[in-house]
Amino acid sequence: MVHYNQTRRMLCLGLFAAAAGAAPALAGPYLDYAQGLAAHPPKGSRYRPDLEAQLVDLLNAYRAEKGKALVAADAAFQDAARAHAADMMLNNFMGHSSSTGMSFQGRMAAFAGDVTKYPSIGENAARDTQDTPVDDAKASALFRQWVVSSPHRKNMVNRSFAFVSTGVIQKGDSIWAVQIFFATPRAKGIFQ
Repeated sequence: MVHYNQTRRMLCLGLFAAAAGAAPALAGPYLDYAQGLAAHPPKGSRYRPDLEAQLVDLLNAYRAEKGKALVAADAAFQDAARAHAADMMLNNFMGHSSSTGMSFQGRMAAFAGDVTKYPSIGENAARDTQDTPVDDAKASALFRQWVVSSPHRKNMVNRSFAFVSTGVIQKGDSIWAVQIFFATPRAKGIFQ
């Protein structure tokens, strides 16, 4: 559990970083927090690489069904995906900003530095808290949440995405999942 004053300080820094475009120096507190979550899931939870792989398989089957090229599973943003899934679980929320106030763009900048080197980048997040076994059927039910949501479905079939990093965390009978989609990075960002 994070101490209240530490949480407040991280929230203020996260909001400032988001407003400032997540300057790399300000991404430090969020990055430290996120890397800690990715390395050590909160007590009573665990990452599920098997379900992460299943969500990639479901994504590619869906893309193939829609006539889109398959995406490759890539670890570039796996820590970011796992950390955000853990943050949502730990702090009981759903969204694309962190509990500390860091926006999606700021979160990605914290992990990648210059995100402008990615011509396109996006994220889907979901949870399944139904009292059902944590198995392939549960992962499929979570995936259906993305299919029936227009903005999430758009990410799933976006032609510019070539890669996906997936994070799934389980606590009890519940799972939280994040998929970060991205295009092939340019050799240098547009500001370099």
